[in-house]
Parts: sequence; C-alpha cells; structure tokens
Amino acid sequence: MNKSFAALAINFVGFQLLWFVAVYGAAKGWGWAAWLVLAAMQAGVWALNRAWRADLALLAAGAVACVLFEPIWMAPGLIEYVDWPRRWVAPDWIWALWLGFAVSFNYCLAWLRPKLLLAALFGAFGGVFSVTVGINFGAATTPQGWWLLALSYGAVWSMVVPALAYLARRLDEERGRYA
Repeated sequence: MNKSFAALAINFVGFQLLWFVAVYGAAKGWGWAAWLVLAAMQAGVWALNRAWRADLALLAAGAVACVLFEPIWMAPGLIEYVDWPRRWVAPDWIWALWLGFAVSFNYCLAWLRPKLLLAALFGAFGGVFSVTVGINFGAATTPQGWWLLALSYGAVWSMVVPALAYLARRLDEERGRYA
C-alpha cells in the first residue's frame, strides 16, 4: 500500500470516527473527545505524507467557516446544541467537525475538487442528512422545526462544500506551480 493511499484511508476512517465521536459523544456529554480523534487522524496522515503545510490552510478554512456559518443556525434558534447555552459560538465538538471536514478535501473528498456542481448536491443532501442523524442521536434539537433547519442547512452546505473543494483545488495548483 502506498503512502498517499494510506493517508487517504486514515483520513476517511478518521473522519467517520470523528463524526461519530463528536455527535454521539456530544449527546452523551463527552463531545470533547472529538478533538482527540481529529488530532490522531491528522497525526496519522502527517506521519505518512508530511504535508502538514498543505492541510493548515484547509484547517483554517474550516475554522473560518465555523465562525461564519454556525451563527446562521444558532442565533435565530434553528438549532440548539445539547448542553450549550451560547447562540453565537459553536461547541467544541462542532469546531472539530468543521476542521476535520475541511481538511478531508485534501484526502478522501479530493474527488469533489473538479466537480463543483456535484459538490453542491453532495453538500445540500449530505449536510441535511448529517444534521438529521445528529439530532436523532440527541446532540441537538430544532426548536423551530426540522423543515426550516433542513432548508437553511441545504442552502448553506450547497455553497460551503463547493467552496472548500475549489479552495483545496486552487491551493493544490499553487503548490504544484511554486513548490
């Protein structure tokens, strides 16, 4: 098995585990463990490919996206995270999810980079599916109803996923040109 495939596999499995630990963990009061999974996932990937600089920009993009988009759902009360009273700042496990998702565009989601329309569809449906499962696990509630949250989630994620895919592609092109 070559190192790039192994890094992709670690990212894929790591992100699935990250999502589960973050969401199920939040419902059970141990969402903080998502940071341990994110750190282990990145350490495993970086041990294989040493591309930590390439990942930093996407990790930062994930943090910026969390700051920009979580308040869209939190401030008007479309979503309330379990044991989290704040309406403008997401809980720690949500931050870990945003960072882990964003960096995956260098690995298991790299196939979406050139397919921005597909990325938009993937974002719209995947975002709604993900939040719905998280709600059913007990990590959050929808005080104003599921439909309103689902519509806003679908709209936002249909833009976020292609934006992250495009950013990852542009960063990769720049590295190839200037490296």
